[in-house]
Amino acid sequence: MTSILNLESAAPPEIQQTGASEFEIVVGRAQIASWLFVGVVVVAICSSLAYLAGETITSKKTARAAAPTPPMSAAPAAAVTVAAPLPQASILVSPKTDLAPIVTTAKKPASPLLADPEMGKVYIQIAAVERGMAMILAEGLRSHGLDSFVAPGPNARIFRVLIGPLPDPEAFRQALFSVGALDLAIFARKYQK
Repeated sequence: MTSILNLESAAPPEIQQTGASEFEIVVGRAQIASWLFVGVVVVAICSSLAYLAGETITSKKTARAAAPTPPMSAAPAAAVTVAAPLPQASILVSPKTDLAPIVTTAKKPASPLLADPEMGKVYIQIAAVERGMAMILAEGLRSHGLDSFVAPGPNARIFRVLIGPLPDPEAFRQALFSVGALDLAIFARKYQK
């Protein structure tokens, strides 16, 4: 008799002819691997079908819940009770037009996008990133009315995006409010030599 775990092939023993014949099924590694593969495929197909059935049932339930109810037929006014309509929820976002820009309304010459910060002045730093991203951020801030520019960073590959210079505390508060409305993380910095 040959075992499944026995890797050596032994010579078949002498078969004695008796009235009843016995057969033995021998399964090798290749057959076991192929049956396991077929089993994994069957499990994957069954799982996919169960998922699709669940998605179909869920989408039908939401479609039925979202469908409007048909209008009621004409009935006597005394017998009909009208339910109050449900309040509708909505998110109100304040318009960004009411933000006071740092840039004065008087036209001044366009400041360069790349510049060095002045020593002793206060700036708000928006980011310290690579040059391309810094240019995009500075242009975006300028489109929102903030006087921003790109300054050199701590090394040759990093550039700072700065807003300013901010001349007084009121301008600083306005800039903080404007940048806070844009949901940007910031910190203030005073440049000194």
